[in-house]
Amino acid sequence: MPPKALASLDFHARIPKHGATVAVNSLTPVVPRWGVMLRGVALSSAIALAAPPALGQSATDEAAAAYEQGQRAFANGDFSAAAEFFETADRTQPAAQALIQAIRAHRGMRSPAHDARAATLALTLLRREAADPRITAYASRVVDDLSPQLARVTVQCNGCDLSLDAQTSGADVFAEPGPHTLTAAWGLRVTHRPLQLLAGSNNPIELTMPGETPPPAAEPTRISTPEEIHAQTGVTPIDTERPPALRGALPTIEQAPRRVEQPVQPPTPDGLSPGVFVTGMVITAGLAGVLVWSGLNTLEGNDAYVQNPTQTALDDGRVRELRTNVLVGATAAAGVTTLVIGAFFTRWRSAPVYAGASPAGMLVGGRF
Repeated sequence: MPPKALASLDFHARIPKHGATVAVNSLTPVVPRWGVMLRGVALSSAIALAAPPALGQSATDEAAAAYEQGQRAFANGDFSAAAEFFETADRTQPAAQALIQAIRAHRGMRSPAHDARAATLALTLLRREAADPRITAYASRVVDDLSPQLARVTVQCNGCDLSLDAQTSGADVFAEPGPHTLTAAWGLRVTHRPLQLLAGSNNPIELTMPGETPPPAAEPTRISTPEEIHAQTGVTPIDTERPPALRGALPTIEQAPRRVEQPVQPPTPDGLSPGVFVTGMVITAGLAGVLVWSGLNTLEGNDAYVQNPTQTALDDGRVRELRTNVLVGATAAAGVTTLVIGAFFTRWRSAPVYAGASPAGMLVGGRF
């Protein structure tokens, strides 16, 4: 294809209309209308690599060459390089398809920094391609998918040049959560703003030029007293217009309203009363005592059966053994439940509990 014919092709790619199918969710680059031009560029790529570009090379040719390099990097799995080439193509000559491919390449990297760049490019698509519903629908999906794990920064600075972490930035961008430094420059006047961004947050920021005088604050409006109003207009003050029975009952303009002190309710403490734990200990101790008696009684039944091995003695021994086994399980369950309640569900603060031993047994007490 002659060079003049290549230069005459339209670089501005749009998503096909009238029933055409575009895989906007896949990671496969889509060849736009100017794919014919790209094939022509591919035939001359070897010459382009060996020789400097022609003096008459147009922006369309440069953008097409960058787009083709992005396709090659994308096909080789080098998504970072592909994204750079696609963005270069769009900067050289804006095309929606180049930005869409850059978004896909950034998302292919699966890192917060590249996700932030993809969401920022999606905002650019929303502003620039507002008239195309399919492109805006795709860009909106990208923003909706990525914004929960990113932070959005919107800056107003009246004609400044912005950079975020020493990287040139726009006025409406997404960034990774965490600490950042926002820099705004008005020529030689520079200001820095440290940021601590949270995931899912929206951060509107307004910056002013250093040394710029802020607009003067409006003077507070003075409210005239009833006496001044009466002196100026002859109108009777409000309080004297009320019936005598109500005078002084309601605050006038010159009287501050009386504050009604509301009693402060103490916060309701969380957790169970220590009395529940103490009750569990008493129940566990009681079951343990019965268990000891039942075990001794079972041993007596065993001795009785050994001395007189009859069916009656055998049945009586089995009943005693079953009772002892049940008491073992009940005592263990009560003990474990009491320990769990005491460790995790009891409100111990402001409720001291004491324990002691005496010849009569164990003594547990406290203030609940």
